[in-house]
Amino acid sequence: MAVSEHGHEHGHSTLAQAAACASVALDIGGGRGALVLYPDERFRGCEIEISLLGGSGRRVHTGVHERSTEAHSLLTAIFGSLPAGDYVVWEDAVTAGPVVSVPNGGVAELTLR
Repeated sequence: MAVSEHGHEHGHSTLAQAAACASVALDIGGGRGALVLYPDERFRGCEIEISLLGGSGRRVHTGVHERSTEAHSLLTAIFGSLPAGDYVVWEDAVTAGPVVSVPNGGVAELTLR
């Protein structure tokens, strides 16, 4: 597990029970974008980490939550506001996964299998 600057471990850690409402506000534009991940079942109840490609190695994380629509439900992990750029999505604490480009003023989407 990676340890954050705040002293807690990161990786695919288990989350506390999710809140009944899991809405997210997106803050995009002015050099910022958002990232929506659609992880498969193996990520349920976990946190997913990303880091800026070629950056300092500092990672940020968000929880995986099930979200419902009228048609169906799906797992999502949403980073609502990130500096535009290329990000590594970490498979676990030591394994780099795919790279995704977060656009300025837009939303990138990626399915994780």
